Amino acid sequence: MTSLLSSLQSRIDARPWRRSGQRLLVNEILSIQILSAAIVGAVAIVMLYWGGQWVLKDNYGRWALQWTEELNELGSPLYLADDNEALIRLESFTERYPEIASVVYYDRNGEALFSIDKATQAAPPDDLPAYRLADASDVVGSEHPYLFSPHIANSRRFDILAPVWTEKIASDDLFGFDPKALESQASTEIRGFVAIHLDFAHFHEGLLANIRNAVLLLAVLLVALATYGRRVLQRALRSISQLEDPINELAKGNLGVEFKSAGYRETATITEALKNAASAIATRDAELLDRANHDSLTGLYNRRRFSEELRAALDLIERRGGSAALLFVDLDQFKYINDLCGHPAGDRLIRKVADVLSSSVGDEGFVARFGGDEFAVLFPGAGNREAREAADRILTDMRRLTHIENEHVFHVHCSIGMTIATSSNLQLDELIAQADIACREAKRAGRNRARLFDGGSLTESGEFDLGWINRLRGALDNDNFELHFQPINDIQTGRTTHHEVLLRARHEDGSLVSPDAFLPAAVRFGMMSEIDLWVIRHSAIAYTRFVKQHRDLKLSINISAHAFESEDLPAYIGRTLVEFDVPPQNIVLEITESLAIRHAVHVERQIAELRALGCKLALDDFGTGYSALSYLQKLDCDYIKIDGAFVADIVENPVEQKVIRLIAEIGQEAGMRVIAEYVESAEALVLLSELGVDMAQGFFVGRPTAEPEFPTTPISIQSRRQRGRNRQGY
Repeated sequence: MTSLLSSLQSRIDARPWRRSGQRLLVNEILSIQILSAAIVGAVAIVMLYWGGQWVLKDNYGRWALQWTEELNELGSPLYLADDNEALIRLESFTERYPEIASVVYYDRNGEALFSIDKATQAAPPDDLPAYRLADASDVVGSEHPYLFSPHIANSRRFDILAPVWTEKIASDDLFGFDPKALESQASTEIRGFVAIHLDFAHFHEGLLANIRNAVLLLAVLLVALATYGRRVLQRALRSISQLEDPINELAKGNLGVEFKSAGYRETATITEALKNAASAIATRDAELLDRANHDSLTGLYNRRRFSEELRAALDLIERRGGSAALLFVDLDQFKYINDLCGHPAGDRLIRKVADVLSSSVGDEGFVARFGGDEFAVLFPGAGNREAREAADRILTDMRRLTHIENEHVFHVHCSIGMTIATSSNLQLDELIAQADIACREAKRAGRNRARLFDGGSLTESGEFDLGWINRLRGALDNDNFELHFQPINDIQTGRTTHHEVLLRARHEDGSLVSPDAFLPAAVRFGMMSEIDLWVIRHSAIAYTRFVKQHRDLKLSINISAHAFESEDLPAYIGRTLVEFDVPPQNIVLEITESLAIRHAVHVERQIAELRALGCKLALDDFGTGYSALSYLQKLDCDYIKIDGAFVADIVENPVEQKVIRLIAEIGQEAGMRVIAEYVESAEALVLLSELGVDMAQGFFVGRPTAEPEFPTTPISIQSRRQRGRNRQGY
């Protein structure tokens, strides 16, 4: 028996409505309905019972008073000489009325003569007490000749005691009859007394029986209502219950799930809302997936999606053998078109080139934009011959491309680097590096041509680039990069305001390698974003280390365009600063002018988020573009860093002096402080001050060091001016 109960309990617990303490909606609604009906029914029964009691109590009294009108007939046995006849008539009378419990007759002295009692074993009646006899005698001849006594303990019982008397008149002379004299001359003689005991229990029991029947009927109606209501609710809510599985599928990401149509308006509204939500989610996911996989300018695959396709092709080669051709396409002299006609013109040209490449490749392969004017093409299953044929086809189609911009006609050519993936050459990063190196070999050979990567004929530069793949990866994984700090001084006071963080790497012989040697390779190999995040994190670590000795320490960190491709950049910087307890106002983030202009909307949004953190912003390499001045007011930056190309020959070049003066004036109008890079002499420092530049950075101010140093400018502008005034006074 115990095992049976345990099995039954386990089955009950396993039901859906037992999960996690959840309740069935049907049971909830039915419980409320049944409880409401039960309360209403109970109130109705109580009111019926109480009302019936009140009505019956009032009626009992009226019915009892009506019996006083029957006293003449009940008193007749006292007039009859034959007692047997009287008893027969009396028994027949009382049988007709169930409310008569007993009738007792008394003589004029109050002694009980005889009685009729419906009780089976009734005791002989007692004589009337003297006070009752006196009270009954006093009502003879009155308007209400009886004593009416309801029972206090039992409202259903009443006692009526009435005297029975005769009246005699002095004369019954027909001719001398006087009614007034009759009243005064009449005499009364009490014959006896009759007591009636009324009990309306019979009617009361009938009422209780009716109430019990009503309760039973109500209970039956409640059960019927519950059964019917459960079926109706189950049918009405079945469509909602049927939504559970589709919603679970929707939560799993199955946006193609079907929702059954519902027969009720409310459920149909819910179903329609879920369909719309699934459709909206599917549309949004499709858009997000498209953005994640495609270049926003051209619609081609982006680098991430292309890398997935390349990795899939390499996995297939590893399992089944075969080969695949990877082509790296770089436009020739694209910067010339950008500089001459502006970036919007360059974007239009990039879109046109993307169309030509897609048409040339067709369904044979995949085309992707790697960034800027660089494209990649993958031909799964292709070998050397197919790769050369595809490259020739692309070169031919590109030579036919003509682009007209502002009445300028451009003939666009490209250089193509090729490499073949085989079972012995399956490293994704190395394949991309090989194609990139072959492309640069094509450019060195005169551009507008294709080159196939050949490891045996690599140039020294190609070997150096390819060797950086493992070195950069090792430096990132093992924290082998180094940070150096170059001071930036206020020209007027000669004091250091902050330091720019510079990245360095160690060569195998222990010598330092400048970023110009390895950053181009990092960009080509797709490692730039990782390097940016490494620099941000270790700059925060360095701040925490050195701020103990230099409480005024502020750091300026360079961030490349690749880092801004991540929407999570502001959040990552915020988390890093919080982790190492770095005040955001002591961090300056440098972005290049070309990044700010090419991706203005995207960068402006992220700049706003970075400023919300409390960081300061600097526009680096300013002056290298042709549209930068128009963007100054749009960019909410704190500093402008003039590109070193304008500063290097400033002393001898009046044109560059005018450009720097213009930049300084615009920076002042925009509320930005202007910094000049590559300051190598005192003459240049003085001239920059006269042109309105606020700060200086360069070897004359201070060289990069492994720890932040705070050198004063060898000859501050204030001291130089003071010395000039002293000589004039002397």
